Amino acid sequence: MLNTRAIRQFPINLAKLILIIITSCVLAVNVITIDRINHINEDLSERKNEATWFILQLVKEYSNFITQTHITPLDTEKIWLSYDLTWSRFDIILNSKESANFIKQANYHDFFIAQFDKFKALERSLKLLQEKPELQTALNQRIKLNFNEVIHFINNKFQIESPLSEKSRTLIERLLVLQKVSTVALIVLFIVISVIFWIETKMRQTIQRRDPLTRLLNRVALTTDIKANLTAPHYNLLSIRVQNVAEVNQKYGIDYGDVIIKTAAQRVTGFLTDDLLLYRYSGAQFIILGKAEGSLISDKLVQRIKEELSKTIELSDMELVLDVSLSQEVNLKRSSLTETLTQLSRKALST
Repeated sequence: MLNTRAIRQFPINLAKLILIIITSCVLAVNVITIDRINHINEDLSERKNEATWFILQLVKEYSNFITQTHITPLDTEKIWLSYDLTWSRFDIILNSKESANFIKQANYHDFFIAQFDKFKALERSLKLLQEKPELQTALNQRIKLNFNEVIHFINNKFQIESPLSEKSRTLIERLLVLQKVSTVALIVLFIVISVIFWIETKMRQTIQRRDPLTRLLNRVALTTDIKANLTAPHYNLLSIRVQNVAEVNQKYGIDYGDVIIKTAAQRVTGFLTDDLLLYRYSGAQFIILGKAEGSLISDKLVQRIKEELSKTIELSDMELVLDVSLSQEVNLKRSSLTETLTQLSRKALST
């Protein structure tokens, strides 16, 4: 059984408040971390997918541009159309929001700017080609050289993990560690909360079973013990009634009546052995009950209790006398305990 004083001093409400605050914070960290991981994955995936799609479109149009410049005789209209389409693909890669962000963060921006400049420089050669068709071979080689540089760069950079992906992976790994820690913390907090509520339950049970004035087990405890905890077929019982409590209360005040009850409880407690239980059954009545069938309340013990209770209570301003009656019941059947206790509580018994 938990110590009553320790239970009363335990700051259960403060502990619960602190636990609620800590749990809320850890849960918030957990939720934010998961949301951040998902956001990073989605953001990186969207940007990389869009940039990859635009780059593939650039390769497609660039390849078509090379094809048009190889055709003989030259179809100037198709060449310029293919040139404009390839030009627009470069422009989209470098200026569209998602693609441009990915290209910049992955440090690919300078390369595509340089290739775009080389591509725009071809415009002058294309104009000359209309006047001098013999320049077609040289122009094709120049275009193919630029195209091969783009293809080589794409093959190298998109086969290995980009710096942006590496940076995102590092961040995600850190967030995953934080998420694991917060999850473990939540599990620990759940266990602590469970323990706190278990302690609170025990505290409530203990408080409900204890008399606040004498700290003895009370009537609720006796009733519960008879129904659930005491299983022997026969018991020994001693009833102790302080008969002058009402008189003291009326004559000197309730505080003095409490002094009588507390003193009686303390004096009786001093004579009890481990196999005997003491209950404050009613306002002025105490019950001593053996825990097991072999727990005896000897005549010697009864006599010692009677002698101790007959002593005066010395206070600073007066002396009080305990008017006590004792009644002993031997070999009571478990089924008749409740009935016997009810009868004892209804009438005053004398020795």
